[in-house]
Amino acid sequence: MIFGGNKFLRRIMSLVLSVSMVFSMAALLGSCGGKSKITVWVYSEEYRKELEDFLKTTPLDLSFSASIRAVTSADFEEELTKAIESGEGIPDVFMLSPDNVKKYIESDLTADVSDLGLEVTIERYFPYVVEAATTAHGQVKAVGWQADPGIFMYRRSMAKAYLGTDNPDEVQAMISNWDNFYATAKKISEASDGKTRMLAGQEDMLRPYLASDDQPWVRNGSLVFSPCKKAYVDYMQKMASDHLMYTAEQWSEAWLGGISDTQSVFGYFSSGICMLYVMKKACGGKMKGEGSYGDWAVVPGPSNYCWGGSWFAGYSGSKNKEEAGDFISLFTGCTDDETRMDQSIRYFRTTGEFAASSEIVSQVRFDPQFEDSFIGGQNYYQQLSIAAKGISMVGMTIYDSDIGGIFNTYMNQCAGGLKTADQAVSDFKSSVRVAFPEISVD
Repeated sequence: MIFGGNKFLRRIMSLVLSVSMVFSMAALLGSCGGKSKITVWVYSEEYRKELEDFLKTTPLDLSFSASIRAVTSADFEEELTKAIESGEGIPDVFMLSPDNVKKYIESDLTADVSDLGLEVTIERYFPYVVEAATTAHGQVKAVGWQADPGIFMYRRSMAKAYLGTDNPDEVQAMISNWDNFYATAKKISEASDGKTRMLAGQEDMLRPYLASDDQPWVRNGSLVFSPCKKAYVDYMQKMASDHLMYTAEQWSEAWLGGISDTQSVFGYFSSGICMLYVMKKACGGKMKGEGSYGDWAVVPGPSNYCWGGSWFAGYSGSKNKEEAGDFISLFTGCTDDETRMDQSIRYFRTTGEFAASSEIVSQVRFDPQFEDSFIGGQNYYQQLSIAAKGISMVGMTIYDSDIGGIFNTYMNQCAGGLKTADQAVSDFKSSVRVAFPEISVD
């Protein structure tokens, strides 16, 4: 599995939720009498509030009280280092993202989940969630909280006008692989006289395209520029030269503008979190008929891929490992206790976020509450559950996010006509040499 390295959780929360960069300790939750106090770090104020609200309303007699702090992923490493050096405020539990999960589970900072009294099995979660949290030596050192499988979202009105149908099954057949995707992009461009393009920018398709790559960015200390990566450069250049996509960078004003525009962009590679927290907010309305609200549909697209997600890990030096495990199990469904599982299910029903636990998803995926008017009444939980089954994170390395980000930068320059493909690849390799002198680059 190859990640594009666009720091999804950090950037999406910074952009859409306007997360404060100033950290503030959350008030102690519940009664402290006789309970151990644990410290929990999450990546945004919204997550902090969601967890606090849930803990306030759970009927369970918990073994802990929790102080929850918002620490963005961009500042996580620095803040953790400070806490460890000072010996104060070290988190017993902390959130990890696809950008850093491999780095921290391969370090001594994270505890084996068994040390927290937890057992994570591939049967309980979507397999890729467990794969990402498993070390090279087979230890599982984090528990999946939210999964964020990728999907493709398209405009129903444009599909009907340019493709003759807005039916999700029929549109999916037209973009079921990358050859079909290109042919359909071409058809849309011709039918719209060039006014509508398939995508807002190349960055949208980078992650899903490279998801099928079975070779990591780094193997045995060397950069791997695999056939799949080479094929992506050619495919991206073809899409750009034929004017089938724009050159907007993800999360930019131009990229967001295409979500509400009546003509310009046919579709977005997206996810549940992106739909809930980006697209709904940028669509220009809150009900059908306003902006592009209600004019969207969800399909798997040409490949299965992971957009983002999150995990909870426990600090190996914590004196409250049992309580840390108790907290993690409450939110992740990592429990055999039916009452506690019911509470985990309640969390995801309340927030609408997509659970990493396949057990939880199987129990809620057909709930009518997930039939969203934003996507014409489709059940987005059901669509995400289908997408999640085909994802793999085998072969993920600690370098994927950073090197993928460098690659994306040069692909943006190539798509925008600032560099030739050969020059973009050459400059990419040069940048990797500078950034990671320990890696051999041919």
